[in-house]
Amino acid sequence: MGHNDRIDYEDNDFKLFLQQLVDNKHLEGVELGITKLVIDKGIESLSEKQQFVFQKEVLDEYVVEECKRCQISIPWSEMYEAGTDHGLCNYCWHMSDKED
Repeated sequence: MGHNDRIDYEDNDFKLFLQQLVDNKHLEGVELGITKLVIDKGIESLSEKQQFVFQKEVLDEYVVEECKRCQISIPWSEMYEAGTDHGLCNYCWHMSDKED
């Protein structure tokens, strides 16, 4: 199911990524509440409908599978910037910033 193939729901960096989305006001309404629930109680606490909303409104919107420049997987620790800004791993973002 897309992004679920790579998600380690127990990874602390995954929860930190979600917390950054919450703290920086990228989410609102239902997806905000569901994301807070995932942070607090884990993905297994979600109903099937909540999982669908979480996938569509959070993961599909903000998770970047791989760097659009070098195609390596982006780690959760770099996901916030990649998913909300540039779509690049930190190395490629740094290199493209130097080129400008």
